[in-house]
Amino acid sequence: MRPALLALVVAGLVGPAFAFQPEKPVTPPPTGTPETPPAAPVPETPPMPKAIPVPDMPAINRVELEGGIILEDMKIGDGYEVKADGAVVAYYHGTLKEGGKKFDSSFERGEPATFALKGVIPGWQKGVPGMKVGGIRRLTIPAALGYGARGAGADIPPNSDLIFVIQLVDALQIEDIEVGEGDAAAGQCVPVTAHTIKDKDGKEVAKADAAHPYVWIPGEMLDVNSQFDAFQTAIAGMKVGGKRKIIIPKEMNNAPPQLGVTRPTGVPLTIEAELVAVRNLPGR
Repeated sequence: MRPALLALVVAGLVGPAFAFQPEKPVTPPPTGTPETPPAAPVPETPPMPKAIPVPDMPAINRVELEGGIILEDMKIGDGYEVKADGAVVAYYHGTLKEGGKKFDSSFERGEPATFALKGVIPGWQKGVPGMKVGGIRRLTIPAALGYGARGAGADIPPNSDLIFVIQLVDALQIEDIEVGEGDAAAGQCVPVTAHTIKDKDGKEVAKADAAHPYVWIPGEMLDVNSQFDAFQTAIAGMKVGGKRKIIIPKEMNNAPPQLGVTRPTGVPLTIEAELVAVRNLPGR
């Protein structure tokens, strides 16, 4: 099923990977006298996340970047350092610089957000790289690098300077072990890899060798809420023949149920991958 689906994706004959419906076993019709099935247990409603206090500490480091962005580090992290075009798991609290009105806060929702930096406002793209996991930073972003003259909805008026407090929980980690010399993965693509995938305890949960490589269909690691595919981001720029170590935070390890993915989800994964081939998809 996967090779046939891949051919359709590459040929542009189907849309995103969500159109795929895995085969389902046929259930035979019931025989004999039907019995009333027992009532299904009612699942418990998980507790709502609790709000987290927004950090407010003196800055221990202050830098002004080109364009007027001001970085104020309240805490320097000691984990992985975020690179440009990376992806992060972070709490954030956004206010208008003038008047201090809050317009959004994942601290108040009690849940961190997950996103690729290439998909956020320029002020974040310039102001988040260099942060280390565990760090807390205040970003003051001029309107031109925020939402500009259009603003954003009713909460962010046009030409508004913004202030964000960001607490970096985790990040997508990438380390090139060997740089390849072939075609580079770019945009949405269909990468083919030989790899091992391990969980946080080092247990191998999936493997593919060069003789039987694995074909990654776009959307296999997609967060349907943010439309962010962690593996597509992790593989970007990798060249055929290259080897890369990728650490996926648990919040980024998703899989739409339509794809029938068998690897464990919702847990951190370490992927050591060799890019065997890649097909970049035009117009996607």
